Amino acid sequence: MANLQNRMQSTLHEMYRKGRGMKRREDPDNLYIHSSSTLTVYLRETKKFAVWLKEQGVKSRCSDEEAARHIQAYLDALAESGKSENTIHTAAAAICKALMETGVRMADFDKPRRTSAPQKGRSIPSSLAGRADADATGKEHRRLVEFAKRVGIRRAEYAALLGRDLITVDGDTYVVVEKGKGGKRQLQRIAPEDVEFVKGYFDGLRENDKVFSGSELRNKLNLHALRRQHIQEMYSLYISRMAADPTYRAQLLAEVQAAFERAGEDWRRTPDMRRINSPYICRGSIRRNMMQNGRPIRYDRLALMAVSVFHLAHWRADVTVAHYFR
Repeated sequence: MANLQNRMQSTLHEMYRKGRGMKRREDPDNLYIHSSSTLTVYLRETKKFAVWLKEQGVKSRCSDEEAARHIQAYLDALAESGKSENTIHTAAAAICKALMETGVRMADFDKPRRTSAPQKGRSIPSSLAGRADADATGKEHRRLVEFAKRVGIRRAEYAALLGRDLITVDGDTYVVVEKGKGGKRQLQRIAPEDVEFVKGYFDGLRENDKVFSGSELRNKLNLHALRRQHIQEMYSLYISRMAADPTYRAQLLAEVQAAFERAGEDWRRTPDMRRINSPYICRGSIRRNMMQNGRPIRYDRLALMAVSVFHLAHWRADVTVAHYFR
């Protein structure tokens, strides 16, 4: 018997083969898959489910019925890790489709109700106006919000933080993100004035204790907006330090170069690093957008790279400006 992942994905491919080109109204019982994009998403989600089952000790060649018995636990684990309602709904849809022969249905499982999510980095949409779980000023969210303002990582990364994930490297304090952008380990630098505050979140925790509970992360807070705010503040901090101390620019450059080396990358091969002493000037549609919104079009490239390396893990000035300064 083929392993579970191969069986589920074979089922999905067959559903797509039969449903491709079929009008949705011709499939009232939703037995097939009609678009390649849906197939791609469902294949990805069933692979994640199969990997999770293996991590739980379930044999890879388990029966479909046995796999179906773990669906609720998997959805609960996604919620506990801080995944959004839409992400959990998509996972459930994919798995139920792949295991349809067992008789499982979406309605059989307890999962968060989907709502309109806030736009990244922007104001709360009207569908969330007045909702307590989207109000960043609410007392019940203060602990997460205050931490987010000083650390600026992603929702799933807050959910994964453990008691051991605060370290010091060469005199600077970092929050460790074990699986950051691209699944890579990243070090999120903490500003010196925020170190004691951030340390308070880790005091008294054992190595494997979570910093934030699942309930603290089940909300509609626009954490990306807080991340965006944090990035702009860090850029301003680097600019002000260089203005106040003529020697700090050379120090910051050396720190950025050292970060490249720790990551096993050659900074000399990075276009931004080769032009580090020339300003970053916005061009094209980004320039037009900046000018329309009264934002600067000229930035200090070293400060941008410091922000990108130490606080975003993008390692590129253009991505930093396009996604966090517009």
